[in-house]
Amino acid sequence: MAQQIQDLVASIRKDGIEAAQKDAANIIADAKAQADDIIAQARKDAKILVEEAQKEMDVRDQSARASLQQASRDVQLSLKKAILAQLDHLLVGKTEKAFTGKDLVSLIAQVVSATGVENAKSIVQVSEKEFKALAASLQSELSDRIKEGLEIKPVANVQYGFRIADKDGSGFYDFSAEETALLMAPFLSPAISEIVFAQAK
Repeated sequence: MAQQIQDLVASIRKDGIEAAQKDAANIIADAKAQADDIIAQARKDAKILVEEAQKEMDVRDQSARASLQQASRDVQLSLKKAILAQLDHLLVGKTEKAFTGKDLVSLIAQVVSATGVENAKSIVQVSEKEFKALAASLQSELSDRIKEGLEIKPVANVQYGFRIADKDGSGFYDFSAEETALLMAPFLSPAISEIVFAQAK
């Protein structure tokens, strides 16, 4: 009887240990499966975070590049504008110097002759300063025209150069330094612009 009890206890103990070991193995397997799922999800989440971070970096990089390109264009345009303004200023200055003295007398005579103005209806308007300095030369150079009615008058609104106006005020040709420079500038600016800004295009 004692032997039977002892065998029964041993059997129960064996069954309990096997059941416990089986349960432990199941728990470990479940834990490992959960750990694998957690790791897989973590990797997936990390990949998504890395992709989003990369996208954000790409967007910022593109934005920075666009801003840099815009700033570069703005600087080029500002520089171009400043250079052309300076060139226009120099052109006006050079034209003003050319529109003085004997050169001005010769130019007025050539323009009066070339434009075929009606002497009796026309006035040559020059600056007061140039009129005082060149009155005798102008009268000598244009004497035939003056006899036919052409007038030469000093006016306040012409600083350099001259204008040929109709006596009735209906129109005039403007050969002032400013207007002449404005007429020449479009022909000079593209060539200068091409040289200065060729690399920027």
